[in-house]
Amino acid sequence: MAGKKRADNKGRILCTGERQRPEDNRYLYRYFDSTGKRRIIYALTLSELREKEKQIQRDLQDGIDISRSDMTLNQLFQMYMDNKTDLRESTRCNYISVWNNGLKDSVLGNMKIAQIRQIHIRSFYSELVKKGLSANMVKLYHNLIYPALELAVDSDIIRKNPAKDAKKGIGGTKKERTAMTIAEQGKLLDFIKGSDRYRIYYPMMVFALSTALRVGELTGLRWSDVDLKENIIHIRQQLIYRNLGDGCRFHVQDLKTEAGRRDIPLTASARKSLIKQKELSLVLGTKQRKEIDGITDFVFLNSLGNPYAANAVNFMLKNVVEAYNRSERATAAREDREMKLLPHISAHILRHTACTRLAESGIDPKTLQYIMGHSSIAVTMDIYNHVDTARVKNEMEKAEDVIKYG
Repeated sequence: MAGKKRADNKGRILCTGERQRPEDNRYLYRYFDSTGKRRIIYALTLSELREKEKQIQRDLQDGIDISRSDMTLNQLFQMYMDNKTDLRESTRCNYISVWNNGLKDSVLGNMKIAQIRQIHIRSFYSELVKKGLSANMVKLYHNLIYPALELAVDSDIIRKNPAKDAKKGIGGTKKERTAMTIAEQGKLLDFIKGSDRYRIYYPMMVFALSTALRVGELTGLRWSDVDLKENIIHIRQQLIYRNLGDGCRFHVQDLKTEAGRRDIPLTASARKSLIKQKELSLVLGTKQRKEIDGITDFVFLNSLGNPYAANAVNFMLKNVVEAYNRSERATAAREDREMKLLPHISAHILRHTACTRLAESGIDPKTLQYIMGHSSIAVTMDIYNHVDTARVKNEMEKAEDVIKYG
């Protein structure tokens, strides 16, 4: 005689593996995953349980590795980074830092990947926007989350990537790149040149505004990269000051992209600034104190004989601007006129300003793309769009006297 079929409290026959718990009436289903491990799922209703059963059977049939779907997004990211062997160490450290700062302790970071849905990721991005993060930072988080989950899809751990299209409609504050005006650029250089304290930075500032180098390319420039005979500099490396697992120290690194490797002809101002920098180093007796990754001939050194870290350049610019503005406030009050203060200036703004001046001079976009080391022409064209807007405004101002309101 066949055994009695198990039923729930409503008399419905339960299938193999199904059961209703008498203590709370919840339903459960026992099964074996692809590794032979026994697993249990729960549901409040029988219909909900059977929908979950269908998904499980579908996953098992399609080879989805349910045994690993219990890992969290944090664990998946670690797996992704362990298998990402084409990253430079500085980039790897940056990615891990970004993840640890914003995702590691979040609800999303600690969710099991099998439970993550698009709404969870969209909610995370929306929270980033509410916190005031830039559109680029939101994009960076997406560029870490999406490929990690794609690895899980490709490894048959989850069926589809919940991060797909999750960023659509999610913005973020867009930081406008603001170049100095010609007048501001002139005030900055004049102040540095005339300052007893800051004039030692004058050659470096003129060189930065003449070449549009990235700060790491500027501080990482070597005398062996300078050819004054042919009037050209060779951009071949960058200098960073980072902790790459060996404590905070200087590291010489290859450029991020092939477009970064370029030879830039020197303008008269750039050439003169290099000559003055060499003279200044001789007068001050400045010599590089110790080699960095085998290199001992960096062009720009501080008074201690060390190259400049990027944050040191930015800190110097901050001090210069504050000193100028203090002087300008006092002078404007004494002369009873409106103050003309300098805005915030960083090493990146120096580069952007130099790029803008080159665009304003009429240099063609492809040449400017090469000089800047941009991988994409779209980045370069953003500069031209800004310059064109300013140029149209200036041209329209010339027409002020053509038609006047009587």
